[in-house]
Amino acid sequence: MFAALVAYLITILPAAASSGLNSAAVADVTFALAGAAFVLAAQEVTRAAYEVARWALYRRYEEHLTGRVIRAALGAGTLDVFERPDLAAKTDRAVRVAGLEPGDLVDGLSMKWSLQAQGVAAAVLVATVSVPAAAILLLVWILVGNRLQANMLRADQFTWEDAVHAASYTHRIGLRQEWAKEVRIFGLVGWLSDRYGRQTSRLLAELANARKVGQRSLTVLLGLVVVANAAVVALATRAAVNGSLDVGAVVLLLQGMLGMSLLADQTGDDLIEYGASRVPVVLELERVVADHSSTTAHSGAVSASGRPAEAIVFEEVTFGYPGAGKIIFDRLNLEIRAGTSVGIVGLNGAGKTTLIKLLTGLEVPQSGRILVDGTDLRAIDQESWRRSVAAIFQDFVHYEMSARDNIGLGAVEQLTQPSIDGEIRCAAARAGADAVLGGLPHGLDTTLSSRLEGGVDLSGGQWQRVALARSLLAVHGGARVLVLDEPTAQLDVRAEADLYNKFLDLTAGLTSVVISHRFSTIRRSSRIIVLDGGHVIEDGSHERLLVAEGVYARMFRKQAMRFGSGDEEDIDG
Repeated sequence: MFAALVAYLITILPAAASSGLNSAAVADVTFALAGAAFVLAAQEVTRAAYEVARWALYRRYEEHLTGRVIRAALGAGTLDVFERPDLAAKTDRAVRVAGLEPGDLVDGLSMKWSLQAQGVAAAVLVATVSVPAAAILLLVWILVGNRLQANMLRADQFTWEDAVHAASYTHRIGLRQEWAKEVRIFGLVGWLSDRYGRQTSRLLAELANARKVGQRSLTVLLGLVVVANAAVVALATRAAVNGSLDVGAVVLLLQGMLGMSLLADQTGDDLIEYGASRVPVVLELERVVADHSSTTAHSGAVSASGRPAEAIVFEEVTFGYPGAGKIIFDRLNLEIRAGTSVGIVGLNGAGKTTLIKLLTGLEVPQSGRILVDGTDLRAIDQESWRRSVAAIFQDFVHYEMSARDNIGLGAVEQLTQPSIDGEIRCAAARAGADAVLGGLPHGLDTTLSSRLEGGVDLSGGQWQRVALARSLLAVHGGARVLVLDEPTAQLDVRAEADLYNKFLDLTAGLTSVVISHRFSTIRRSSRIIVLDGGHVIEDGSHERLLVAEGVYARMFRKQAMRFGSGDEEDIDG
């Protein structure tokens, strides 16, 4: 519309210039100028509304796709989607690509149809002057667009996704805060830079080679574009000189010819391809998780409330991680009486953490059963069961959230309750984290991350106390099983001794399972089991196992020698 008004204005300006102010020609000029102003204003209003709608839809789509990835990954009842090589690869890929601006699909669709509409409108302008010229240019630009699209698809980065992932991983090693110390200590800065440079150079070389394919035909088509446009301009020039084509028509023709190039523009298609490439990855993850869940589904309808009241029993349990080529447990039999504390000892790889995963339902035995008060764990509602379990794992999470949330997540259902702050402080006091909270500048509202404004970071021991407080809050919320995986690994000697003195109080009345390489923690359990070769090879109290002079006694005395004279009491520090 604007181009037509400009052409019309150019046509009538000579007549208006030679006539009076009150002439019809001047009135036509005024009308044309007003129309152009209206079109420009409407264009700006439309563009502003478009930007608002585009960004809203862009973010909604990104959130929707990312949410589907989160639901799919967390919806799997077990950890297979992170531990099985085939499933982990699909999960990792979906997590990565879902965060790489999938909203570009929205941008691409809106841009593509906008550009196509402008290109078609330009062709209509050309057709008002010369239908044959419009038809020829339309055909040529469509052919050029198809060739450019084919080249773009051939050079798609996802063709070399593994190479892209390798380069991205090298990039992350150099920039992640948690790896910064080791990267510098081992002098990896130059090595990482060179490695990333080589990886990206190979990618760019592959991309250049891919783009070479089809260049000859594209060059021919672009030459045809030049020839066709030159021919149309030459013919229009001759017609204007002969007087068969006025100036306004020539301007209209030229503007239309320029606009028709938008028919071959690939910006929208490029964004569509980039954004749409995330969708099949997410759908595949959902399908894989659904198929896997259908074969490993073990969440029943029996409530875990009040369990265990009698015992947790591992009955002929066999388990091994897929692809590892090793059986962790081979027909394991173990009974954990409700209300007792069990310490688990074993060399690395003996299956201590795996036992906890099976107990909490994060892994499922390949054969055998896990019974809770005589009910198969598969028949118990898993969400209900996990609310019955409080755990602090060796690799516990440092949440970049407030201190309130870091502890309160142990009983997330109660976070909105008015009494939650008092319960959090009580759990913190039991875990010895009350001094940590007392030293925070904004109390429970302090963000536990130095990377965020107003936030602070904690030492390793302080984080461990916060994690322990989170587990104890879960106990306060109704959990009846307490799992402590290396609960003193990051505590200093004094803090560790303090926790030892509280150990019996912390585990009183609970079914507790403790994993630790520190025997000063393990010895306080009412019962200790030693794992080796997929079986329980020793079982008894600390005193009985020492008298038995078996594996436990040798391990205990060997550790005791590192602390002093060799007397077992020296382990207490």
